[in-house]
Formats: sequence, structure tokens, C-alpha cells
Amino acid sequence: MFMKQRKLVQIIEKLKNIVRSEHVLTSYEERYCYSRDASLYWAMPDVVVRPHTTEEIVEIVKLANKEKIPITPRGAGTNLTGGAIPVKGGIVVDMTGMNRILEINRTNLIAVVEPGVVHEDLEKELAKHGLFWPPDPASTYSCTIGGAIAECAGGMRALKYGTTRDWVLGLEVVLPTGDVIKTGAMTLKNVTGFDLTRLFVGSEGTLGIITKAVLKVRPLPEALLRMSAAFYEIEIAGLAVSKIFETGIVPTIIEIISIECIRAINEWLKLGLPEVDALMVIDLDGTREEVEKLAGKVEKILKDVGAIEIKRATTAKEMEDLYLARRAAYPSTFRAFRKSLTVDDFCVPVNKLPEAFRLAREISKKWRLPMAIIAHAGDGNIHPIWPVDVRYPEEIDRVLKCHTELSHGILKLGGSISAEHGIGILKASLIEEEYGKKAIEVMRAIKRVFDPNDIMNPGKIAL
Repeated sequence: MFMKQRKLVQIIEKLKNIVRSEHVLTSYEERYCYSRDASLYWAMPDVVVRPHTTEEIVEIVKLANKEKIPITPRGAGTNLTGGAIPVKGGIVVDMTGMNRILEINRTNLIAVVEPGVVHEDLEKELAKHGLFWPPDPASTYSCTIGGAIAECAGGMRALKYGTTRDWVLGLEVVLPTGDVIKTGAMTLKNVTGFDLTRLFVGSEGTLGIITKAVLKVRPLPEALLRMSAAFYEIEIAGLAVSKIFETGIVPTIIEIISIECIRAINEWLKLGLPEVDALMVIDLDGTREEVEKLAGKVEKILKDVGAIEIKRATTAKEMEDLYLARRAAYPSTFRAFRKSLTVDDFCVPVNKLPEAFRLAREISKKWRLPMAIIAHAGDGNIHPIWPVDVRYPEEIDRVLKCHTELSHGILKLGGSISAEHGIGILKASLIEEEYGKKAIEVMRAIKRVFDPNDIMNPGKIAL
């Protein structure tokens, strides 16, 4: 309990006056459900509140700012770096009650949504209009749009279409003072003033609470062709990515999963994937003529580089099975290892992928840690996965030391310590190494302007 009991009782009563009593959670069991996200970290909030309107959030934030109580905004809790952990207790604001799709406009190519909308629900609704929102995090079945914006989520389609920051046109945000601002516009182009929209995208809830988002959407492509390629060495699979790009071809996705994931997927889902060191999944979209022409070129490149088996998905089931294999890589690996998993998130220049794969395996072996690899290989984004039994501090310590050493190595390759999972707690100590001390000072100065009392998700991004 971070707040003194007497003060906490008073705060709880005031929160109940803002939202209905059933939307203020105080029992240990209820609060425990909000003490974790998908990372290794844990901290208990003093109270959880579930608002349903911007007006309720304004009053909650005003109360917290006046009393200098920490606030942690939270979507579905799928964050992998501790971004949703209330490290200083206080109030967790559960945003999942604000889950309305307010508008879909095919003519203007926009969708207006509240932050609690589940990603998959938005995908299904957009598809009815022949549209899609390109960011596609692997946690689509549970993650919220607000969380995706706060973390600047990417996903498989980021190779061709970019990450969340490229697909948010405007926001409504409640600042830590309780003031409400609008950023961006309902138009596809806007250069009025500073780009505050992009400042909030990826800010991990440290600058304010997003209550509405204007998203840029696109028509579904006419055709989609999916293929797979098997490799005896993951380094060769990494090399193949560069060779594809050298011909001027940019697929929709290029994914790589390692042998550990392949075996886990086959054991669980019985998909019959080839059990080789690495399997690549490639999507090409566009007109039917375009994808057919590009597919032939890609197949030749893969064969020349050294792929041992290249297959096109020719039925709807084969298409779905390949996509399912990639989507299920993480839960399948979790099931196989029978431990909690730490999923890291690095990005390297595409031509450095073979070195990055090699480095990840060497350092994991040094720290006596089994490892699997999932990669959005097309944009150089790799996810090493390590099992860890959180009951044993020594095991957690080895994983964290392995992560830190690999982070240093990734930076030496000209890479980044975070591609799409954010900084949170896990990477806060490394951000200065990537950007330098002065850049951190600038970020902290921006934080002070928005949040002088440091109530918004304190302790994240080294702020």
C-alpha cells in the first residue's frame, strides 16, 4: 500500500463520486489482476478505476494531480517491457471501458475510435467496409488501440506499411493537469504547428491519457499471395532478406521463426512445418498481376540464396496455417518451455540480420539460457525469447544480464534497443546509451512541461 490508509479511503470515496462504485476496484484480488503485464515486473496499485467517458477521466486526473497521486493508464496489459506496471502504486486507470468505434469513413479513409477498442475488433469492422488499419501487433486478439498507440506498436505488416505512428492522424488527450487537447486533424494532411500527435504516440502514458484517436486506414488489397521458405541456417534466412531488397522488391511481410518455435508450433497445432533451423513466411499484396510477377522473382532469389524448400500457399487453409504459425509462435513456445517467457525487442539494419542472429545465440549460450527467435525480419526487428522461472531470482538475474549484454551488442551493430515494444522498465537504463545524455535531458524537460507533478506513469522511459 503506497498511500496511507486514511488518505486512500478518502480518495476511493472521491473516485466513487466520479464513476459508479462498481467501477472502483479495491480488493486485493482485484488489484492483483492489475499488478502485472506481460513482462517480468510486478507492483500493486492502491486502487483501480474504470472510466467510460473523457469527462470522467478529466475528473480522475484532476484529483490525482491535486493530491500528487501517480496514475498508470492501462489497456489490456499485453505490454512486454513493464509499461503498464504501477511502480509507485497509486491509481491504475483501466481504459477498456472506452471501447466504441465512433466512425468509419471509406471516402475520407479514416476511422475514429476510443482507446479501449480491441485491435481484432477494429480489423473485423473495417473489413466489412473493405478497409484495414496496417499496424498488426501479434497480440491482436486482446491488445487495445490505446495501448498500440502508447507503445507505437508495429507488427508483421510494418515492413511495407510502417508502424503505428504512420497511421494516427490525430488524438484527443487528457493532460496530467486535467486539461483536454486535440492534436492533428481529421484530414490526411496537416502541418499546423508542432506535431504533437507523434509526440504522444510511443510516449507510454507518460504525458497524458489518450481518449480518442483518428486513424488513417486503407482499402484492402485486391490480392494477397503467401509463401514459405525453409533454411538450414537462420543466418542464411537473414541474408535472403537483403537479397530480396536489393532487387527493389518490398513484400508486405517477411517473418522468420527459429527451430525452437517451429517444433513448439508443430507439437501444439500439428501444422507439419518443416523442422529446419529457420522458416520464412512472406506475403505479397497488390493486384493479382503484380503479386504473381513478384512471387516468381522472390522464389528465384530464395532458391539462389539457399532455401531448401519453397512453397506457395494455394488454398485458404494453407494461407491461414502459415499466418497461424507466426501468430502462435509465442504461445506455442510458452507452452513448450512451460515457464514464463521474456520476449526482447531489437532492431538492426537489414544487412546486419545474420550477425544479429549469430550474436543472440552466442550470448544466450554464454548465459546458459535456451532461446527461440521470432523476427519481423523485413524491417530488421528480432525478438529473442528466453524462458525464465520467476520464482528464482538467480534465473531472472541471468536473463536480465543476457538481455543487457545483447543490447550492447545490438547497438554496436548500429541497431536500436527497442523497435515496437517500448522502453517501460526493462530498457530504461539503456536508453541513454542509444541516444546520449543530452537527448535524455530534452525528453525529461518535455515531460516536466506536460507533467510538472510527475504523476503520469512515473518511472518509465527513464523519465
